[in-house]
Amino acid sequence: MAQFRRHADLSDQEVELLTALEKDVRDFPAGSVLSEAGMEAGSFFSLHSGWACATRLLSDGQRQVLDIFLAGQVMGLRDIGFSHTQTELTALTEVRACPFPAKYLDEIFERSPRLARIFFLKLVRENALLTERIINIGRRPAAQRLAHFLLEMKVRLHAADPEFELPLNQNVIADALGISTVHVSRTLSQLKEEGLVRVGQNRVTIDDLDGLVALSGFDPAYLE
Repeated sequence: MAQFRRHADLSDQEVELLTALEKDVRDFPAGSVLSEAGMEAGSFFSLHSGWACATRLLSDGQRQVLDIFLAGQVMGLRDIGFSHTQTELTALTEVRACPFPAKYLDEIFERSPRLARIFFLKLVRENALLTERIINIGRRPAAQRLAHFLLEMKVRLHAADPEFELPLNQNVIADALGISTVHVSRTLSQLKEEGLVRVGQNRVTIDDLDGLVALSGFDPAYLE
């Protein structure tokens, strides 16, 4: 709900429509699959707490992390219009999420054009994240790639302090950035030696914000 209030002052009817999406909140342990790829695309999930991701598994067993979801996001919006899901939704930590049928969105879109616009804006923002991820993987070397990723997460978390939570293991980071876990480890060591950032125990500490921005070329405009 809070994510939607950032876009507009909601009417009582709009609050009621959104509340209907959150009537079946469930707890999922870390590592559990909320939705498998190839299933009939009939449901979405609103994420109340915790971290989750959307992935595609390749024929050779490799995995690409496409999205990392934070509390307040709606998961599965990319599958709107498809008969079957294209990605797998996985809990990265313990999460609370609420599944709801796609038909609920039809009702929301019919009864509130403003909420329909906000959902559209959320999908546009997810596409902007994915576009930047493609640029990151395709054009930036590993150190810039990882620095950019860490700054993106800081902005998305609205973290004002140099230290913030990042409960992602190196396998997830590697699969999001298209590099090996060994390369992630080496690059983190490099960034630490250069006095830019330290990562450990699910926490990130940025020691030189300006230096990290300069290295990565990070521009947060795509997150606005």
